[in-house]
Amino acid sequence: MILCKFTKIDSAVYIPHLDMLREMGRAVRRADLSVRFSEGFNPHMLLYFSQPLPLGLPSVCEYFCADSDEDPEVFRERLNVKLMRGMRITGSVKCEKAEVHAITTHASYRFKSPEKPFDEAVLNSIMSRKTIEIPVKTKKGIAVSDVKPRIYSLTVDGGDAVAVLGCGRENLRADSLCEFLRGECGIGGSVRILKEAAYVLKDGVLKTVDEIYGLT
Repeated sequence: MILCKFTKIDSAVYIPHLDMLREMGRAVRRADLSVRFSEGFNPHMLLYFSQPLPLGLPSVCEYFCADSDEDPEVFRERLNVKLMRGMRITGSVKCEKAEVHAITTHASYRFKSPEKPFDEAVLNSIMSRKTIEIPVKTKKGIAVSDVKPRIYSLTVDGGDAVAVLGCGRENLRADSLCEFLRGECGIGGSVRILKEAAYVLKDGVLKTVDEIYGLT
């Protein structure tokens, strides 16, 4: 197995998840890289991706595993030549299992407001509440939910808000939190969001996926 870390920025943010999977598979073929296929009536390339991003949200920390015996550096270099703009492999390493999507528990997002910086006192006040109820998207539509258990931390860094949010089973969409923060902080204009890191919570300690797998 080869674990690859890649970006999804610029125009690539508007590619839906399923189309992005197909694009990566086509790029692997164009790069003439060897990846195993599943067996059965409809064989498919064995690529295993991390959890889907909301459409339009940029990220510098997406991952996929390829069932391949290629050298990780060769795999990265040859694939980067064939990828579309906004998608670039930034790290690759040998791994034993394709389980990134299963073990990732949190992700870090940066919220940047061109209008004015986020107020640290306001964010601290939000985190001191017993509950944080905001509208969130569900399969049945929009529902108000207490999302405080899904917010690991909410801080200010250089005027930007940085939130570590649950993903997977305890997922909180960054765009849902963003709308709430805009209202609380009195920001009328748009706020840019960037997914910066993915984490694994183990024994009460957060470690990045990069640390877990030795990605450089």
